[in-house]
Parts: sequence; structure tokens; C-alpha cells
Amino acid sequence: MEVLQSTAKLQQAQMGTAKAAATEVPAAQSVQQLQKAQINQDKVAEANTDAKTTKVSSKESMDALIEKLNKSLDPFSTSLRFGYDDSFYVSVIDTQRNAVLRRFPLEQAEQLLPKMQEVTGMLFDIKG
Repeated sequence: MEVLQSTAKLQQAQMGTAKAAATEVPAAQSVQQLQKAQINQDKVAEANTDAKTTKVSSKESMDALIEKLNKSLDPFSTSLRFGYDDSFYVSVIDTQRNAVLRRFPLEQAEQLLPKMQEVTGMLFDIKG
């Protein structure tokens, strides 16, 4: 009788080990699939960002971009303004102190504009 009980326990232990091993392989595959999916999402996001970004190459288009950036700040009643220099760097300027707080490349400013407009739209929704 004891032999049967110990044999049954041994079989249960072996089956439990086999089940654990079987679940570990799919879990590892699942992690790999998630990593591949994340890489693909990152590539798609980069492609979308590149497609949405318009290349600003003239002074007139820079003026238009800076004007749009400054208009997106208007609802916030702040002393911050955007400006640019001849090297196509955009500056964030504190008009009260007449100091440059930050400078960044034009490409970042082009990506910043839609985000600022989105935030402004969420905060100051006319329908609300």
C-alpha cells in the first residue's frame, strides 16, 4: 500500500514538473513576441513622426512655425515666447527677464507644435 502511495506521489511530482516546464517555454516565447511587437511599434511610430514632420527650410516657414508656437502659448498667460536664430535653433525666451531658457533644434520644435496644440485643446475645450 505504501508503495502505491509513494508511486502516486512520484507520478504527481513528475507531472507537476512537466507542466511547469511546458509553461516556461511558451512564457519565454511570449516575452520574445512582446519584444518583437514593441520593436515594430517603435518603428511605426518613427515612420509616422518622420512623415508628419515638415522640413522648414526658409525664413518665412520659420516665422510661421514660431508664430504658431507662440499662439499655442497664448491661453496660458505666460511670459514665455519662442524665437529663433540664423542657425535654425529655436529658443524659449522669458520676456520678463529677457533671458533664453532653452535652445533646441528645429526638428524638435516641429514635433513640439502638434503636442502643444493637443494639450491646449484638452485644457481649453470650447465645448466644455
